[in-house]
Amino acid sequence: MATKTTAFSNLKKDILANNTIEDSIYADFDVKRGLRNKDGSGVIAGLTRISSVIGARQIDGMVERVEGVLKYRGVLIEDIMGQFNKNSRYCFEMVVFLLLVGRMPTAEDLETLNAHISEQKTLPQDIINNIIQGLPSQDIMNKLQTSVTGLYGFDKTADSSDPYDNFLKAVSLTAKFPTIIAYSYLAAHKKNPKFVVPPKTMSLAEGFLYMLYEGKKPSVLEAYILDLCLVLHAEHGGGNNSAFATYVVTSSGSDIYSAITAALGSLKGPLHGAANQKVMAMMEDIKAHLKGKLSDTKKLSAYLNDMLEKKVYDKSGKIYGLGHAVYTKSDPRAILLKAHAVDLAKKQGRMEELHLYFDIEKIGPHVFQKLKGHEKIIAPNVDFFSGFVYDCLGIPKEIYTAIFAMSRVVGWSAHRIEEILSGKRIIRPGFKYVGK
Repeated sequence: MATKTTAFSNLKKDILANNTIEDSIYADFDVKRGLRNKDGSGVIAGLTRISSVIGARQIDGMVERVEGVLKYRGVLIEDIMGQFNKNSRYCFEMVVFLLLVGRMPTAEDLETLNAHISEQKTLPQDIINNIIQGLPSQDIMNKLQTSVTGLYGFDKTADSSDPYDNFLKAVSLTAKFPTIIAYSYLAAHKKNPKFVVPPKTMSLAEGFLYMLYEGKKPSVLEAYILDLCLVLHAEHGGGNNSAFATYVVTSSGSDIYSAITAALGSLKGPLHGAANQKVMAMMEDIKAHLKGKLSDTKKLSAYLNDMLEKKVYDKSGKIYGLGHAVYTKSDPRAILLKAHAVDLAKKQGRMEELHLYFDIEKIGPHVFQKLKGHEKIIAPNVDFFSGFVYDCLGIPKEIYTAIFAMSRVVGWSAHRIEEILSGKRIIRPGFKYVGK
């Protein structure tokens, strides 16, 4: 193996030269790279009734920044969240029904859904033995992807494209994701993991924490806040990278397990679902630089400037957690999550640390505008606060992205059902040959 690797080492230059296309050629053919228009908006590639994400408006050919708006099935996310209080349970389950069916559930609907979810939480023992415990991988997303692929083999109608069948399969996957993720983490990071089964009366959020904590019941506040986090992450339009991956695979006529596995592969990327891990790593670096003086805004401002100039941290030129591909002024999910971050920080005595987030939220955009010389707003996105919230809940950073998937599998499944009923054509954009 070593000999072959050495033999190929001289090919690196050729590989780079023969697979790099100059920016000018993209400009010559007006290629919408990333399926983005010149103003940053997305190329219209489909229609959806599942959710709407508004971050800007076109007025007389000009893009106007507006406060971000997110709606599930036409209902404002703020109105959905406003229905719940700290004693609420099954918040996420209500949204599961809303997104998959298209309307809010009745009390009877919710009872039926919860009963079905309870029946579907258990994993086949072969999945636990051969994948969750059998794979040497420490990466939870890898174990989740492989488990989903493995579940295909236990479904007698796995290839069905019937919308109702796919609704039932979606509910089954939604029920199983918390179990797969909790068990995968314990198998990868505990010497003698304790795999517990949550009581049937527990919600998906409460049951997940119960499994992750190896049988310790979470507090009412912990279960409630994770429940709301799942609500906020459940869906975000058909154009986001992982949802679009679901559309592409579904349009070929493939099965739900293949479509969800493709979406998981997309979400795993640091430019998509793994962003909150990037935020937490960045925050640790900033705290180390401030050397315990977290309120030193002058030193913080100078360090953020150096980050943007690619001088420090990972030299990417980014302040992770600020800015969004669609939202130009504010991310409604971040605003809602921020309030719950305060609740947790007060309870755990971490307000000084949270104030550092607030300082970055306030200073970061001004440093960015001054350095770049324009008025673009880079407001906090949902990933800016979610990592802090998960950390307060005692959730390890290794499963932050997997928790995102635990929620978003509902949105992906809803888009799959919509594509089955309405797409009716394989997705096949054009690529122009520009080689020799």
